[in-house]
Formats: sequence, C-alpha cells, structure tokens
Amino acid sequence: MSITWDYANQRGYVRRIAEGMPPVIISAVVTGGHQKDENPAVPVTAEEQAAEAAAVLEAGASIIHIHARQSQDPSEASHEADRYREINDLMRSRAPGILIDNSQGVADLSTEGSGLAGSAHFYKSAPIEAGPDIMALNPGPMTFRGGASYTGGGDSPSKVYLSTFDHTERDAHRLREKGAKPQVFLYHPGHLDILDYLIKRDALDKPYFVQLVFGQESGINTSMDSFLYMVRNLPEDCIFQTCALGLEEIHVNMMALLLGGHVRTGLEDCIHYQRGVLAQSNVQLVKRIVRLAEDLGRAVATTDETRRMLGI
Repeated sequence: MSITWDYANQRGYVRRIAEGMPPVIISAVVTGGHQKDENPAVPVTAEEQAAEAAAVLEAGASIIHIHARQSQDPSEASHEADRYREINDLMRSRAPGILIDNSQGVADLSTEGSGLAGSAHFYKSAPIEAGPDIMALNPGPMTFRGGASYTGGGDSPSKVYLSTFDHTERDAHRLREKGAKPQVFLYHPGHLDILDYLIKRDALDKPYFVQLVFGQESGINTSMDSFLYMVRNLPEDCIFQTCALGLEEIHVNMMALLLGGHVRTGLEDCIHYQRGVLAQSNVQLVKRIVRLAEDLGRAVATTDETRRMLGI
C-alpha cells in the first residue's frame, strides 16, 4: 500500500476508500506552554512526562512531542540540550519503542525594544543535540499578537519569531547529521515555498514529514477551504499531519482522518475535551482519535509501522 499520493485527487480518493487507507500515525503533544493552573492534567516535570509517554503509547500514540521544563521551576521552559536529553532518556525507559519528538526550542523576540537591526538570528536549536527521533522544524517568520501571560501580571507584548531560509536549511541538515527526522511545520501558504526550497536544496529525505498547523496567530484559519488548499499544494512524497489550536483541533483531525492524513492531539494544542469541559488527560484525547479512526476503518499505526512509514 502506498503511503503517499495526491491527497486532493478525487478519483484517487475514491480508490483509497475502496482499497483502504494506510494506518494513522498519532502524535501526542502532552505539555506545550500550558500550566497546571489551566488544567491540572498537564505534565510538567520530567517524571510526569515520562509517565505520560508510557500512557499515550498504550493508548495508541506512536510519537510523543514534548517541550522541556526547568527542573527547579517546572513552570518555566527549558531550551537546554542536557534537560531534553534527561527527559528523553526517562521517556525511553518508561515507554520503550516510542518515537520522541522534541520541540525546536525557538526563542521569541518581543517587538518592544527588540533591536532587530543587525541581529543575526533568533532561535535556539539545542534540542537537536538531545537525540530525538523526530524534531519540529519551524520556518519563519511568524508574529504573535500577545495577550494575557501564562504567569499572570497583565498582558505579554506581541512577539516575532524569525528564521531565514538559510537558518531553516542549516537546521534541516543538522537534523540529518544527527539521525533525526525533521517535521516541517507549515503555518500558512507562504511556508509551502520554504518546503519547496528545502526539497530543492536536498535538505530533506523522502518521505517528507509535514505538520499542517491551523488557527495559529498570523497563520491560516481552520476552514475547509484552507485545509484543502494546504493539502492540495503539498509537493509529492509528503506525509502530512494536522493540528489546530483550541477546540478546532478535533475538526482538522477529522479532515485528516478522512483524507488519509495523520493526526496530532494533546493538551499542548487544546486543554479542553469539549467546550467548557477540561480534558481529563492526554490519554483521553488520544483514545478519541483511536475510536474515530477505527470507526472510519483506519487502523492505528504501531511504533514499528510509524518508523517504516517515515523512513526512520
């Protein structure tokens, strides 16, 4: 069974329905930037994240995506390679076989007094050194409007994440050297051009693993037209996952399941199960995808199947 095709081709879609879709790869994104005062189920310590790896693996996820937190203050993010390595080792010991996906660890710039002129680059890639199986590769630029800060104390300033074509290509080559599979995040149609650039520069290996992100500030919205536009314009040999921020997550996940794509779910993207109802756990969110996939006739990919499909 071919694992990539022209996902928006109508005749091809009908054939896929008749012949059967490939197994769905489920990524569990368990932490992100949320805090326990938003949802007590968010795992923030290394031990909690390792326990979560075992739980989501048993529930049906084959990939776990984490954002590291500082050991002394788990409310604060860590971008240090040693901290990611510590967490990765704990997760592998508790959940043998699970594929570990580390956040890229970007460093946002405030637009207030940031001194952009003359600056060289504005991101951190230390998690590359921590031995992940997969790592997020975020092309820039992206802007964020700011708002209420996680820790309270008023509104946070608007921010910008910058990464040039050269920086993104450099990180893609570094990931290849380290034996990690890049997952290229596409937040809007302009990022399709960066994906094409990376392919032309031989910075990515087939199959290309992409994450279509909907609903992010300065990104593309979650409408059906937006979804189909992104899928229709993917280059050949792509395996795509989808995610969205907030309650719209389940809608784009359903679209991915229907079209033969793959799914990212978890408390990083949405701390609610339904409107006004907090999710009980990452496991609850993973199990919902498993149930929907099975109802649609799609098997859930094991860790071994995920490795084969992604060429890891």
